[in-house]
Amino acid sequence: MVGARPKTHSASSADDAVLCASELFANAVDHSRSGEPEGHVIRTLTMPAEDRLRVGVIDDGYRSNGPTPPSLPQIPADRSRREWAEAERGRGLLLIDVLAAAWGSRAVVGFPFCEGLGTFLWAEFTLTQAAATTSAGAGQ
Repeated sequence: MVGARPKTHSASSADDAVLCASELFANAVDHSRSGEPEGHVIRTLTMPAEDRLRVGVIDDGYRSNGPTPPSLPQIPADRSRREWAEAERGRGLLLIDVLAAAWGSRAVVGFPFCEGLGTFLWAEFTLTQAAATTSAGAGQ
């Protein structure tokens, strides 16, 4: 349709997506070769459906001094309430789990001999129409 305006979405959806994208990026840099000299992170932004936004990162794979075999990202399950309260790190995936409609990870290449070549970590958000568009006519 010519002259159609793009849909607008709530500011909280955008804020949540930006915060989670930041956490995904920080995880890639902190836990993979992406954080080493010459490391890279590929950022992705897609809309798998009209009302869904997916942000993601692809890291450079596990560090040579990391755990072997490397594990896919997961929320720490072995912390007590006190340990969570005192922890200075390790809340990124927990934050993503609360803010995103869905999240997950997978190896970039699914062959056993390619293990450690990189991980794709993503978070998906349900987009809602901004309240401003429904109340735009209220002041008229």
